[in-house]
Amino acid sequence: MTGSALTCSVIIPTLNEAAELPQLLDDLHAVSRVDEIVVSDGGSVDGTLDIARAAGAVVVSGPPGRGRQLRAGARAATKPWLVFLHADTRMGGNAAAALDRFVETAPARTYAHFRLTFDTRGAFYRFIEFGQRIRERLLGMPYGDQGLIVSRTLYDHVGGFPDWPIMEDVEVIDRLARHGRRLALDAELVTSGRRYRREGPVRAGLRNLVLIVAFRLGADPAALSARYRPERPDPRVVSTPHRAYTGRRPGTLNVVVFAKAPVEGRVKTRLAADLGAEHATRIYRALGRQTVDALRDGPWSTTVHVEPPDHDSLAAVKRWLGEGVGYRGQTAGDLGARMIAAIDEALLSADRVCVVGTDILDLDTALLGAAFEALDHHDVVIGPATDGGYYLIGMSRPHPEIFHAIPWSTELVLRRTLNRLHEAGLSVAMLPPRRDIDTIDDVPAALLGV
Repeated sequence: MTGSALTCSVIIPTLNEAAELPQLLDDLHAVSRVDEIVVSDGGSVDGTLDIARAAGAVVVSGPPGRGRQLRAGARAATKPWLVFLHADTRMGGNAAAALDRFVETAPARTYAHFRLTFDTRGAFYRFIEFGQRIRERLLGMPYGDQGLIVSRTLYDHVGGFPDWPIMEDVEVIDRLARHGRRLALDAELVTSGRRYRREGPVRAGLRNLVLIVAFRLGADPAALSARYRPERPDPRVVSTPHRAYTGRRPGTLNVVVFAKAPVEGRVKTRLAADLGAEHATRIYRALGRQTVDALRDGPWSTTVHVEPPDHDSLAAVKRWLGEGVGYRGQTAGDLGARMIAAIDEALLSADRVCVVGTDILDLDTALLGAAFEALDHHDVVIGPATDGGYYLIGMSRPHPEIFHAIPWSTELVLRRTLNRLHEAGLSVAMLPPRRDIDTIDDVPAALLGV
């Protein structure tokens, strides 16, 4: 096989994986033979689908159940090789190269998996990894956490994953073993130990062992699934409806608007490459005025933080955006450091704060109200932008750790931020996505005429 035949579709089953999925999507962008990503969702309520679509993935939705979701994802996939991965896995240092090599060279009747590694320190996890390597060698049985790479031809020949609530990975490996040849790749997938950590490592390990033995003795997977307790939607992570704000607790809310002085050649530089600096600056001024006008009369105080923070820039921005809001200069440092400082200051006089920019369409009081209401139940609220960043971030307590080591002004901002949130154990609510105005393709016709 040559050309387009040497490409693969990656199928990822998801259920509330907004905190984990971005990391895997990052990894997959480094795999040259991955030509399609299919996210097969079982009813997420946390922004998983927005993240998947923003990354260019094909999204299919249906009832929850890993076997059912894997089957649905495989049906939607269009490439000659299929790669099945769990959303909470990461590709180790040489996994991308190993996957590329396998897809380039493997016969259609050979299937493969990676080596198991957990992301958690401790002797117990090393013991599980060692035991799994022994199980592979003696019984030829990899875990679903180790991924599965199989040609469409062989996958269809064995009937694919069964529509089972549990043990679907064991069954499909049994089927493949009867008709194909297994290859253990010399590369690792790093899988999350979150279930072990949550349930207790010894308890979870013994339960898994009991379930596998029971299945091998003929137990019905449907009956076994009740003992496994598949993951439920995380109550900490929900999507936030776009609704009007009720005005609860007025006077304790603060909106921080980050704005640059509207100087030609210093704002909207990517847009200026298409339209010229003067026209790009006019569009920037129209967007900023539209944003501040929409926020001016809400049940919150609004403060514009200006960059650069000199007197002339502050005066220019005040003339541009008008009265009824406060103005102050931004602090020194990268964008993360400046947001940390602005949030710290705002929370001295407010219960909740949201930080927004000046270049998002359709930012209004209803959307800000939904953000503030989300903070009644969540640590952080984020409004994702379609370019991979975010147009809003809000919180009721400072969380400076989520702004560290973020590659600002890249498509990785949202993914890395969600990773930081997950590492810090913080709950997050996701607002509806909005389009950032960066290039001429982003600009609506009404703004092109300003």
